[in-house]
Amino acid sequence: MKTVIGIDIGSSAIKASLFDLDGMNVLHSEHRALEARIVASPIGHFEENPNVIRTQVFDILRSIVQFATVETITIEAIALTGQMHGGLLVDSNLEPATDFITWQDKRGDKIEASGKSYVETLELSAPPDITSVGIRTGFLISTLYWLSLHHAIPPNSAYVLGVYDWLTSILVGKPVTDISSAAAWGMFDPITKTWHSELLGIANIPQSFLPEVAEPGSFIGTIRHSLADELGLLRNVHIHASIGDTQAAYLGSECALNEVLINFGTGSQSMWETSRLEATEGTDIRYLRNGRYLACAPTLAGGEAYLIAAHFFRDVVKEFSGNELSVKDALSVMDRLALESDSNGLTIDPIFRGSKFRPNTERGSITGVNSENFLPGCFVHALVEGMIEEIAVPYFTRTDNKMPAGIVGAGTALKRNAALRAAAEVRFGHTLRFGRFDEAASVGAAMLCSPLQS
Repeated sequence: MKTVIGIDIGSSAIKASLFDLDGMNVLHSEHRALEARIVASPIGHFEENPNVIRTQVFDILRSIVQFATVETITIEAIALTGQMHGGLLVDSNLEPATDFITWQDKRGDKIEASGKSYVETLELSAPPDITSVGIRTGFLISTLYWLSLHHAIPPNSAYVLGVYDWLTSILVGKPVTDISSAAAWGMFDPITKTWHSELLGIANIPQSFLPEVAEPGSFIGTIRHSLADELGLLRNVHIHASIGDTQAAYLGSECALNEVLINFGTGSQSMWETSRLEATEGTDIRYLRNGRYLACAPTLAGGEAYLIAAHFFRDVVKEFSGNELSVKDALSVMDRLALESDSNGLTIDPIFRGSKFRPNTERGSITGVNSENFLPGCFVHALVEGMIEEIAVPYFTRTDNKMPAGIVGAGTALKRNAALRAAAEVRFGHTLRFGRFDEAASVGAAMLCSPLQS
């Protein structure tokens, strides 16, 4: 039995799976709420305390090691995944020089002296990008540019890393990222496997800051002996290069060729494997591994959109009745209403926090309101349909309305919401199946350690 650990550092939780690669099953899992957000950040700044993240990851590793010890299981390898696009600066010892600035950060949209946003300035000098990943606020390149112009790059900075790359680097003892992560920063071409030197020059990022770029899942070294001892691991545990969370979820879902993966977490995505490297409207192309690519329709209108509506209903109850309604209870009522109701002509475009592929000023809308559908149930049902539509349109546009061979579901928000699943089945024309594993991303990370996959 070849037993490995996969760890997923998400926006709201850290999940880990102890995985048997020979039997292809989860032996043990861990799930911890992540409370690293720095709440005192200025408006538009989304930062997390990296030391809190590291502590929680190491605590999870110790817990898994304890389980493995009791069960006489030998842990052979570790690989990580997590939330993409953002990152942090670290010093030469891989200690944080800045907080972890996440993909939700908005400072790249701020207007500089030229009258353009920081993202727009970078876009003017960006090389052609057929993958359509582009440069967006929250991407590490736009954040680094903002930090540089505000003289906010600490003098002890030595490397730039994504959050899961940083933990991987700490485990192996050297700065290393992977192709999928570097491409998600907006400063690396996943097709030519080269850095965008023009953008790095504008952002005043020296070449020395750039980590090694490895193939996802490739063996990059054994764990540092001192850290192995600290965590209770063997000193010969292999560390494998990481991968982005969308790619990890795809691998962990065991999605077959010509199937579409529908993933709903804080954000949402539909994704499918493709041999065409030029993106179409509403999609970008992401590196999977070993020369394979995914077409991805990423949105900000996932579970976050549903949660925004829950807060709205909670506030309505408080204002009109004086009663306090928990967000959990509001979500429960919304789930029931969505199943019991019909949109009845009401349409909701749920891009409450914007869209990666629409103008920065465009936000959500509600249309088709009349005296028959101006009801909470119609509202919630229309919201659910709008969330599915956001990820369906790019797929059908790209494939000329051809139906997929099947749809596979992933993500906590999709699993807990029956109305969302039903809307997906109607739109894609297939019964939705979930992969065998509850935590697809952490399992996908674990699968990177397979010698058959590396």
